[in-house]
Amino acid sequence: MKQYTNSHITFLIDEHIHNKRDREIMKLHYVDGLSAERISEQKGIELTPRRVSAILSDRLLEISPYL
Repeated sequence: MKQYTNSHITFLIDEHIHNKRDREIMKLHYVDGLSAERISEQKGIELTPRRVSAILSDRLLEISPYL
């Protein structure tokens, strides 16, 4: 299994995810390790855990070719 650094994941997210809220969600999950439920509780996110999970899945597809 290939390991990725936080800086590499952050770079990919910043480079390919153009929506500010979605970038924040991706970093909270893939860099900080928060679950969709915990992310949904963050100030400024105001989404259901299910919607956060959908964003994580959709956006991962956008950066996966670069991993």
